[in-house]
Amino acid sequence: MNNEWNQDKGAWLPKLTRRRFFKTVGAASALGAAGLNSLQAWADELPRVSEDSEMALALNYKHDAQTVDAAKRASDRYCYNCSLFAGAEDDAWAGCSIFPGKVVAGRGWCSAWSPKQ
Repeated sequence: MNNEWNQDKGAWLPKLTRRRFFKTVGAASALGAAGLNSLQAWADELPRVSEDSEMALALNYKHDAQTVDAAKRASDRYCYNCSLFAGAEDDAWAGCSIFPGKVVAGRGWCSAWSPKQ
């Protein structure tokens, strides 16, 4: 390994070459992609939020947003387009920061809905 003295930091640091940079970035990207796939697999194993749970009742959560009274929910609001939804728009079920350790329906809704930025 080629080392050089970094006088500003007062320590030995490995020399960063273009080849080393791209190898590191490539490895990090591969690990990141593998991590995202395992997160989806992990979400598939989590239990679904029960509509009868205390928190779900308090937030008027429903697996099917179409069953919510139109006076309470705008027609374009679903879990999949909420900033708290941890999945992609086409995920049937994914995590939600309001219900840790559980998954919610992408086509669901609750009163904590917040627009994605």
